[in-house]
Amino acid sequence: MLNTSNAIWALTILTLALTGCNETPEAVLEKNPKTNAAASRPVEIYTVEMEPVTQSIRLNGQIEYNPNQVVHYASLVNGIVTKTYFSLGDKVAKGQVLAELRSSELTELSAQNKTLESQLDVAQRKLSVVESMFSDRIGSEKDLLEAQSEVAILKSEIDKVQSNLSFYNASAEKGIFQIKAPIGGYVVENNISAGTQIGGNDSDLFTISNLSDVWVTTNVYAVDLPFVQKGMRAVIKSKAYPDEAFDGVVSEISQVFDPNERVLKARILMPNKEMKFKPGLTIEAVVKKQLKDKAIGLPASALIFHNNENYILIRKADQTLEPRKVTVDVKDNDRVFIKNGIAAGEKVVISNQLLLFSEAMNALGK
Repeated sequence: MLNTSNAIWALTILTLALTGCNETPEAVLEKNPKTNAAASRPVEIYTVEMEPVTQSIRLNGQIEYNPNQVVHYASLVNGIVTKTYFSLGDKVAKGQVLAELRSSELTELSAQNKTLESQLDVAQRKLSVVESMFSDRIGSEKDLLEAQSEVAILKSEIDKVQSNLSFYNASAEKGIFQIKAPIGGYVVENNISAGTQIGGNDSDLFTISNLSDVWVTTNVYAVDLPFVQKGMRAVIKSKAYPDEAFDGVVSEISQVFDPNERVLKARILMPNKEMKFKPGLTIEAVVKKQLKDKAIGLPASALIFHNNENYILIRKADQTLEPRKVTVDVKDNDRVFIKNGIAAGEKVVISNQLLLFSEAMNALGK
């Protein structure tokens, strides 16, 4: 019985062994499948194309108000500021009262205007009487002409005085002259406060700009001079808005080096619709130039540096991932241009690529 039992066990083991040997390689793979990394992780793909090679440089600068949209207010008379109604940075409307000024010169003009208006009232009454007498044939034509001339002269004098008051951009009210905003906009400079004594030759009292457009003044060093050209597109960035970029155009380049900084000044005209740019804000301008050469371009973030060499991760038509070594020709900020190792139309992984690359290399035993 013992020998028969051993024989049965031996036959069973042999049958199982033969069955395993008869399985196909495909069947074995089905029992032990190799999971592709792309199937288990989200993947963002970038299809590469031939494009012009670009070269960029960064220029430091700051925001300035556009002098073509600025009014500098300077007083032409002496006086003392009694009250102000604005602060630096305030938005003001055209005609808004900004300050009150007491001035002996303007007070004299106001008094002269009132005297002339009183004289005109008397002259007009006299003219009315003379006209009535002339109509009744008891007055002479000479008297009529003299009365008309007196009224005309007084009106001319009043117009002259009122023109002077308007020229000073002030109006008399209870002996205090109101300084009004000549245009609407923002107060970008203020040099007065209550009690400030003003002389006729003093500098600007305040400056108003509407800030709808601003200038970005950047420094261009001698080494970068051949690169920066008028009409180039510029991307403006600021630490105040770290996640935003703004478009501008290089409108002018100075032809004379700044004697103190030893740089040329380039000016970029910027629309300021949302009023985010304030004069004095520091910025960084990136200007980009297209070269004549073309190459495969892709985001710089797609590059994988491994063992002192550059790689990218290619997604093939069968959805598998292939680590591939490439040679970089030009790096341009957030773009790289590949010299060889990839062809137009191929798809490059640009998200989670470091982890997927590591998994793909481990699968290859590298």
